[in-house]
Amino acid sequence: MQGRTLRIGLIHLAVAHKKLERNLDNLLKLLDKAVSQGSQIVVTPELALSGYSFRSRSDILPYTESVDGPIISKLSQLTKSYSVYLCLGLAERDDKTGIIYNSAFVIDPRGDVVCRYRKISAESRWACSGSPYQDNTFVTPWGRVGVLICSDSYYGLIPRCTALRGADLIIVLANWPPSGLDPRELWRARAIENGVFLVACNRGGVDLVMDCCEAPSCAYDPLGKVLFEGVSKDSAVFCVDLVLGDDGRLEGRFRKRIIQTRSLDLYRDCALNLWPVRDLTSFLGLPACGVLPISCIVPSENEHPIDALNRIIENQQARKGTLCLLPVFESSDRILDVLRFVTASKQIGVLWKDYADSESGYVMMVQNGNVFKWDGLMFCNDGERSFPEFDFGPARVVVVPFTFLEHPELAVALAKRGCDVAVSSERLLDGEWKLIGGVRTVENLAVAVCGVNGAGIWTNPQGHERWGEVTAGRGEYCIFDIDTAHTRQKRFQDRVDFELLLRNSDE
Repeated sequence: MQGRTLRIGLIHLAVAHKKLERNLDNLLKLLDKAVSQGSQIVVTPELALSGYSFRSRSDILPYTESVDGPIISKLSQLTKSYSVYLCLGLAERDDKTGIIYNSAFVIDPRGDVVCRYRKISAESRWACSGSPYQDNTFVTPWGRVGVLICSDSYYGLIPRCTALRGADLIIVLANWPPSGLDPRELWRARAIENGVFLVACNRGGVDLVMDCCEAPSCAYDPLGKVLFEGVSKDSAVFCVDLVLGDDGRLEGRFRKRIIQTRSLDLYRDCALNLWPVRDLTSFLGLPACGVLPISCIVPSENEHPIDALNRIIENQQARKGTLCLLPVFESSDRILDVLRFVTASKQIGVLWKDYADSESGYVMMVQNGNVFKWDGLMFCNDGERSFPEFDFGPARVVVVPFTFLEHPELAVALAKRGCDVAVSSERLLDGEWKLIGGVRTVENLAVAVCGVNGAGIWTNPQGHERWGEVTAGRGEYCIFDIDTAHTRQKRFQDRVDFELLLRNSDE
């Protein structure tokens, strides 16, 4: 495999808070070790020399560095000597303005700074946010590489913009303690949904207020295969080899295939500015907040979905006001008559995709004895496609084929339109559907999907916690009470290059 792999060295540094010289000495020793182990690109954690937690600009100012300062100059000489790329995280001071940024500098084997990326989701107490229009990529002999810093990978649109800039490898410099949502799930999902390699360098040790002794560094391939996951409370060097194509370059076909499947006309609403809006319910005319019970019902092998539904109803597992989601099946007049009676008597709704009437199928819902029918995709007056939306109890519900939710742009657009939950009626669920269902909730949208082989319901995270999740297998069901008071509390990453995001890739 000589010459067909790219070795990335991760300096998993136990960063000492406010000990710049000590951190620099340790980094230099570990850089030498990473190079001696064959690393061609070496990555440090976020804020590798200063530590992370600072109260104000004046608190961090003594630990900042300018682009032409002595640290960058020293490291430039070393990268030239070692013939290696170095991706370094540090607090950057702009001497022209006095502004401080949380930055990543990439220094190439010639000693030149070929990329400077300023964190967009910057720290509120001391940092200025980086521009969403900055180019966070650089060119190497192995292909184009993108750079993100920690929470810039939390929401899906900044990683997607990085992929749209042509990066087939995304490097994440992180300072992410192992509490709440596990970043490995997010990072793996970002690799899968963009079809790229993703390598994240976290840190060890204890910061001023954060314990990072179990913080993970990791690497994933474009299909989400785990290439490396590891932790160390002390400083360590982790090396990971990325398999290259026959031409010696990073494989780009997965990213290109995903980019080609985007549906830009469905994403336009992701650029809406909702920042000034404090009450989405009144602003968007949404139903009053409350609790919506959703139940996904998976039939046993050779069991008809309606029989599975009846089994759940007989066991009193579908209370008044429940929206029951079934997998794809072919209905009939007799089945519709049964559902009219059942939904009227139990005061519930039943939704599924019916493939009998057309090649693409129809979305069917019976609610309180009334039958509703939609095309899988409708067309608005302006010619832009949309999905069926309706109000059910306290929720604005949208029906979306699950494959469309593989793109984060759609989830953001639907959330900004006021949708509380996206539901999908499917045949077979395959691939990483559980991970994709969960990670979409980060974009402020609950998700429910039901197929003949499984089902799941996911709700958006509260604070820094993981998303809520319930799943079911064959012959099982899952139910979740979705509180729309939570789904209306939407926070968006709006510092995004929407022109890049919504521009045809052929332009």
